[in-house]
Amino acid sequence: MSDPTDNPHEYSATRRTPRQHRRVVRQGTERFDADGVKLEPSDVMTPRQRDADDDQRILNELPPHWAVFNERGR
Repeated sequence: MSDPTDNPHEYSATRRTPRQHRRVVRQGTERFDADGVKLEPSDVMTPRQRDADDDQRILNELPPHWAVFNERGR
């Protein structure tokens, strides 16, 4: 039988000192591109196109009852 001090990472019930921690390095799950690496469609839009796109997106996302109706107050 081998001596428990042969390999410090193996388990031994007779060990008097704790085992040293082994550093574990794992591959991350993040998959992203850094800003400025790839050209995106929004990068080539003019400010006027970007504003129109934002307006259209906001109108599509808001529920209809959020609209302001000035005719009802008259």
